[in-house]
Amino acid sequence: MIDRRAFLIGFAACLLSDPVRAAYRVNGRLIPSDNRRLRDIPFTPLENIPNHRQFMRDIIIELSTYAKAKAGQFTILMRDAPELLIKQQREWDWESGRDLDGAAEGKFTPVGDVNRELLKAIDGILIDGLFCGRDAVNQPTDEAETKTLLAAVDALKKEGRDTLSIEYATGKKEIAEASRKTGHARVLSYLAGDRLLGRVPHGHPPQENPDHVMDLKNAKNFLPMASSTSFGNRDDWVTALTTTNYDLLVIDPFWRGAEPLTAKDVQALKMKRLGSRRLVFATLSLGRAIDTRPYWKKEWKVGNPAWLVAPDPNAPGQMMVSYWEAEWKELLGLYMQGLLGLGFDGVVFDHADAYLYFEEMMPLK
Repeated sequence: MIDRRAFLIGFAACLLSDPVRAAYRVNGRLIPSDNRRLRDIPFTPLENIPNHRQFMRDIIIELSTYAKAKAGQFTILMRDAPELLIKQQREWDWESGRDLDGAAEGKFTPVGDVNRELLKAIDGILIDGLFCGRDAVNQPTDEAETKTLLAAVDALKKEGRDTLSIEYATGKKEIAEASRKTGHARVLSYLAGDRLLGRVPHGHPPQENPDHVMDLKNAKNFLPMASSTSFGNRDDWVTALTTTNYDLLVIDPFWRGAEPLTAKDVQALKMKRLGSRRLVFATLSLGRAIDTRPYWKKEWKVGNPAWLVAPDPNAPGQMMVSYWEAEWKELLGLYMQGLLGLGFDGVVFDHADAYLYFEEMMPLK
C-alpha cells in the first residue's frame, strides 16, 4: 500500500482536469484567452513553428507504452482532441509549407488520414458534447464539429476501440435527442446537467448491470466526476461513490483537488454496491497545471519554471504548460507511476487539445 507521503512524492506531476473550462473556442473547444487579438500576435516564420500536435501525440504514445508494459490491462482514453487522430488541413499546410523542394504532392499523408501510431496507443476516446452541450448546456453541437468528432469515432470503431461521450442536457427534448443520437452512433454516453460534474446521481444508473466489468467493452454505463468539492471529507466522497452501481467511474483522484486517494480507497471504488467488480479510471491533465495541486511550489509563476506559459484569466490558478518540455514530461511520468501504484484500471488524458492554444499563438499565415 502507498502511504500519503509516498503518493504525494510519486504524484509530483499531478495536473488533473478542472471543471472550469477556458475562455474562447478554436474548432469548437474552449481554450485559454490572454485577451490578445490575432493582430497583436507577433509573426512567427513557418520554419520556426513546431508541430504542436505531434508533440502531444508523442507524450500520449510514450505514457501509453510505459503503462501497458507495467500493467497490460491498463486502459488509455484520450479526451477530445480529434485532430490528433484524424489529420486536418492545418497540419497538412504546416508540412507542405515547410517542404522547401516543392514536392509536397504525394509526399505527406492526406487530410483525413488516421494516425496509426496514436491509434495503437489508445483504447478509446472520451468526448464532451458529441451531439449536445459542447458549447453550452442544451445547445446542439455544431454540425461541422460533430462531423469531425464522428470521423474519429468511426476510425476507432473500425479498430475495435471504444467511444464515451458526456452529453450536457437538461431539457426533455434535448435529453431524448442526445440519447437517440448516441445510441445510433453506438457511443456509451452520460447525460450531465452541468459542466461541473460534481454530483453523484441518486437512483439506479441506466442499464444497471449486475455482472462483473473487467473490460471497457462490457460497460453499459459510466459516471464521470471531475469535482468533489460538495463532500466534506475524502471518506464521504469515497462512500458516496461506492454506493453506486455504475460500471465505470472516471474521477479526479484528489479530493477537492488536494488530498489524494489511497490504494485502499481505489480498491473500495472498484466494487459496485451490488458486489460485482467495476472499472475505475483516473484523469491526468497533459496540458494544464493547477496551483492547488500538491506538486505546486510556492515560488512558481509564469516563466518559473520555464514551461509555465500563461494563466487562464477565466480559471484562476490554471496555467497552460509547454507540454513538450523534458521536465514537464518527467513529471507526467511520475504521475503515471502513481496511478499504476494505486491500482487504477485506466487513465483519461485530459486537456490533450492544448495544442490549439499554441497554434492560435502561431498562425501559419
